[in-house]
Amino acid sequence: MGVTAIPPPRPLVLWHPAATPPDGYIKANGATISRTAYAWLFQQIGTTFGAGDGSTTFKIPDLRGEFLRGLDDGRGVDASRVLGTFQDHAIQAHTHPESSVGSSPYAQSGYEYGAAGAGGTTGNNSGNSASETRPRNIAGLYCIAYAP
Repeated sequence: MGVTAIPPPRPLVLWHPAATPPDGYIKANGATISRTAYAWLFQQIGTTFGAGDGSTTFKIPDLRGEFLRGLDDGRGVDASRVLGTFQDHAIQAHTHPESSVGSSPYAQSGYEYGAAGAGGTTGNNSGNSASETRPRNIAGLYCIAYAP
């Protein structure tokens, strides 16, 4: 008598390496969709990402161009966050003190300096600048399951 393997549950949110969602998934693009046509998904996430029209529709998460972050859930790292909320970009305040431009280790690595006041310099990374701060990454399509 063999043991029947139980298939693992399918992930609710899936990073997919193709432009078209696999069967049973839709793009996580912030769309407003029907509460009845997508009843199972509505049962899972409710109005966490928006109530839609308040009676017949709801919103799915818009994960296009976003990095996902785990909910703090009492850990104390990002304590004020609420499930499903957006958090804009930020850079933690910090300094790069240097006694002079000439002795700066950044002078040889593409940084340009201007006056920074007593005993320090300011820098502008001109080597790999962008309109955002981000880690290295690979783009994929986030999809959300609409049926079990």
